[in-house]
Amino acid sequence: MTTKIKIGGAAVLLLLAIIITSYYRPASTHQQMIEILTGLRNKNSTIENPFSPEVKFKYVDSLLKMPGNENSLFLLNARASLALKVGKEDQAVQDYENIASKEDFMNLSALMPDISIAYMRMGERNNCMLNHNGSSCIFPIKDGGVHLNKTGSTKAIETYETILRTNPEDYESRWLLNVAFMTLGKYPNDVPKEFLIPGLDKGNAFDVKPFTDMAADLGLNMNGRAGGVIVDDFNNDGYLDIVSSAWDLSDPIQYFQNNKDGTFSDLTAQSGLKGITGGLNIQQTDYNNDGNLDIFVLRGAWNTQGFGNQPSSLLRNNGDGTFTDVTLSAGLYFLHPTQAAVWADFNNDGWLDVFIGAEDSSEYDAGGSQRCMLY
Repeated sequence: MTTKIKIGGAAVLLLLAIIITSYYRPASTHQQMIEILTGLRNKNSTIENPFSPEVKFKYVDSLLKMPGNENSLFLLNARASLALKVGKEDQAVQDYENIASKEDFMNLSALMPDISIAYMRMGERNNCMLNHNGSSCIFPIKDGGVHLNKTGSTKAIETYETILRTNPEDYESRWLLNVAFMTLGKYPNDVPKEFLIPGLDKGNAFDVKPFTDMAADLGLNMNGRAGGVIVDDFNNDGYLDIVSSAWDLSDPIQYFQNNKDGTFSDLTAQSGLKGITGGLNIQQTDYNNDGNLDIFVLRGAWNTQGFGNQPSSLLRNNGDGTFTDVTLSAGLYFLHPTQAAVWADFNNDGWLDVFIGAEDSSEYDAGGSQRCMLY
């Protein structure tokens, strides 16, 4: 037996509305901000951005791969210089050595300082960063800070000694020569007497007990560019947590929760912060008076020609270990370069307002003058 069901016009419209909305739900403000940041990141990663060393490196690298360009001294030198800026020291060293080996390259002395820096940076990355420990990157360099991989500093010493024999008053090269010997544990005994800067391994005038770098031991061993950091209690358990950011739109915001035993756990993935990137500065604030510390992310400063016109983000602390970007719904969306803001109750109504200082780059930026904002 077949049963026929009649559906009225209003019911049909309601059913269609349910089906349509199930497929076409508007993106949340959180997802909208992720999409905005992704779009800006893609825009900044094109050749239209003349101030991005990453973009320049990729462009010059592509030119060198074209037939007939592989031996261009101009392009090799450009790629080597850019490689240093984007953290590709091995590529820089390879290019500089390639240039120096060319029979038609006549100005080796002018290239020596760049080659030396490339070797120094190679040693730093292979040891201070990749083999990081509690003594790494601390001056004077000693104990665990002495390089295990000695190639970079050894080659740097050779080039700096060559420079100084020609120009003994090159004080920058003299200083870096002494540092290079120190990274190998050979300062001061092995430094040529005529180039020795004495006393670099001595203590300060005041006997100050040095701090111990505990980051790696506590689960905080990370590498990043200039950015912001907040140390505060984000989950109201009485223990200080850590949130960090970095200035580029490809750099993630990271959330480390205190385990109450002196260590931290990286809960970035669980916190909802994945996709919320950038931030030369970050601040904690309780904008909605719910007792949970929220986060304000400030972006765009230091960028020029309109590429710093980036939104800031207001991240609401949901009180359950997660954060939601509410910038759009809160009315805080703007496109101005900034790294400075002050949260205070400016009108004495019991709620925090925010004054934002936009970076004025009118003197050198086609984007023009920016204005400060009070919300």
